[in-house]
Amino acid sequence: MKDLINPNLDLKKIHSSFKEKGYVVIDNYLKDEVAENLNNFFSNEMPADWWSIATFPSKDIDGVSYFRNTPEEYNNIQKARQFSTDSFGRNEFSYSFHRTLDNHFEDCDCTECEIRKYLDGKESHDLVSKVTDLKITGSNEVFAACYVPGDFLSPHQDSPNGIIGFVLQLTKDWKPEYGGSLHFLNDDGDIVENVAIPKFNSLTLFLLPEDKGKLHYVSHVNPGTPEIRLSLTGWYRN
Repeated sequence: MKDLINPNLDLKKIHSSFKEKGYVVIDNYLKDEVAENLNNFFSNEMPADWWSIATFPSKDIDGVSYFRNTPEEYNNIQKARQFSTDSFGRNEFSYSFHRTLDNHFEDCDCTECEIRKYLDGKESHDLVSKVTDLKITGSNEVFAACYVPGDFLSPHQDSPNGIIGFVLQLTKDWKPEYGGSLHFLNDDGDIVENVAIPKFNSLTLFLLPEDKGKLHYVSHVNPGTPEIRLSLTGWYRN
């Protein structure tokens, strides 16, 4: 994959916005046909059991629980999601969402593996470097995420993961009332500074100051929401 980024981006304006606020939302990041193909792959073509449900904290292990999205795991998934929801109610760091894992065979050329390689490639690195004035050389992780009703990610900082966090939104027809929005908080965690509502083919970049990170969270996706919140997310390093 190459030359996937929209060539008409106003990088000067994007750079100015990032330098002012420490984060920026880039609309129409990819070429239209690329974004459409990605949405179709994750919405329709990718097998359902390629998703794993990640929950934290875990009742039975010290760390994250991962359950393959299969009928056989249904009861375990429901119990794990409820445990993370209960933890949220106790103001503990917690989450529950669907994600992909780096478990494909070597040299896999599926759409997911190809776009992950691209986001960790030179074209993406060069653009992010120009926007942030930071020398981006690689990523620590890139994965696809899917949020369905009840999924959430409570406030956290991401400080050990890299210097720039990113979320490429691939959801169509998302409405603010569905929840699932990315919220940025002040350092004390008591004021919402900005809210990024999922918008198809938009890339959010946000600075993670060294040893500090940036407080942010994904609000619960509300019951009855007819869409799923799809994204590719990860962290860049220098």
